[in-house]
Amino acid sequence: MKKGFTLAEVLITLGIIGVVAAITIPSLMTAHKAHRLRAQFLKSYSTIQQAFRQMEADDVSTDISSYSGKMGSFYKTFKSYFKGVHECGFYTNTSKNLPCLGMGEHNYKSLDGKYTISSDYFTDGQFVLPDGTLVMIDNPNWGDFVWIFVDLNGYKNPPNRWGYDLFTFEFINGELKTMGDIQTKYNDQEKYCNINSTGITNGMACANKAKNNTDYFKWIVKNVK
Repeated sequence: MKKGFTLAEVLITLGIIGVVAAITIPSLMTAHKAHRLRAQFLKSYSTIQQAFRQMEADDVSTDISSYSGKMGSFYKTFKSYFKGVHECGFYTNTSKNLPCLGMGEHNYKSLDGKYTISSDYFTDGQFVLPDGTLVMIDNPNWGDFVWIFVDLNGYKNPPNRWGYDLFTFEFINGELKTMGDIQTKYNDQEKYCNINSTGITNGMACANKAKNNTDYFKWIVKNVK
């Protein structure tokens, strides 16, 4: 007599497989997304850091105050240290420059999602790396520092949230720091990188957490929607 599975046994087995898949697949997808975001973040940090180091090696000024008052001078110098970029310049018409942040567009939100980030942060030049990362610069005339903002997947892709896919680095005293580091302007992480905090700059200091906490992106993907 031939042995085999009954229809009921097959259905029970498929049901069990379905339950297991329903439990495991979402967690696997979350882990994969978190791993990808962390890899993109670390790559962006390294790429920007290398540009500053190459400027120093070429004896090009990394004294940010020397660029103050000279519209676009830092942007033009800094951008030249990246290969294969899509140059956006300053605010652009996105119908012509699709990867770039356009004038009047306000797509970025604070970490808690309650506030729209001021576009004033992104007015001193922007360019897109070959991997799609959008790099935006804020070079205040009154400062001896520069802020580098990176959108890991480009502004056309969600969630456009500070601390999720948008991060801030600060170059100060000859070093590139992740915002939230004790030496940076926004170093209070309880205030500036806290899902339970509110404020237009909430998320500004998340880069330091993203750098130092290996589980940061897992938490972000699970808790920030």
